[in-house]
Amino acid sequence: MKRRLVGLAVLLGLALAAEGQQLYSQNCAGCHGANAQGIPGAFPPLVENPRMQDEAYVIKVIREGISGPLEVGGQTYNGVMPAMPQVSEADARAIAGYLKGLGGAAAEPAPAPTDSAPAAPTDPALADKGRALFLGQQPFKNGGAPCMACHTAGSFGPMGGGSLGKDLTDLHTRLGAAGIQGVLNNIAFPVMRESYKGRPLTPEEISALTAFFAQTAGRSGNTATMDAARMLFAGLLGLLVLFGVMYLYWNNRRLGLAERIRRRST
Repeated sequence: MKRRLVGLAVLLGLALAAEGQQLYSQNCAGCHGANAQGIPGAFPPLVENPRMQDEAYVIKVIREGISGPLEVGGQTYNGVMPAMPQVSEADARAIAGYLKGLGGAAAEPAPAPTDSAPAAPTDPALADKGRALFLGQQPFKNGGAPCMACHTAGSFGPMGGGSLGKDLTDLHTRLGAAGIQGVLNNIAFPVMRESYKGRPLTPEEISALTAFFAQTAGRSGNTATMDAARMLFAGLLGLLVLFGVMYLYWNNRRLGLAERIRRRST
């Protein structure tokens, strides 16, 4: 009887571990890596991370989010992990159990970028496609909103880019190609998640956007002066429209009065 109970406990533990690993792959692997190794400079590693031994802490971070600065393994990360309320507490507990089990197993670390390494060449055609997707000149296959609705990246003139989201000009510098692809493959930011719910980006679109962000890296991004120029441009455009409406209204009114006087005199 005792052996049966032990066997059932082992099977239950294996089942929970498998469920936690699957949930981790669905919700966390896009940013933190398939083996929880993280991405140097972008997303902290979770394997052999002492904080992962605190189940309550992990559950809270998953469901409520966390922002930096955060030091892990001697490296400081200063990003933002958004809350994921769509992950139930039971699922978050299963993920926490899986990560806790990784405490004694070292994952192969992702290669850290070096300053001396030359940047990978960007395919101009692929970057142009990414730019068209970003601006909405080419629609996403599954109908997602263009990035420009909320973000800007580089300079597209006085009316270029939205201001709801963060300026993404230096996104490739901050996250690298792997980080960008991880974020776009597993969207966690609440507004962005709702916008692309049921409308995921395709691997080809993600590659094109990654190439576009690699192209904008190092360029001048949106500035306060650019914001002021955009507001001034919008104001002038609105003023011209207003004057045009007033002119048409007054012109029609003047003609109407002249017509009435002419009719009275005849």
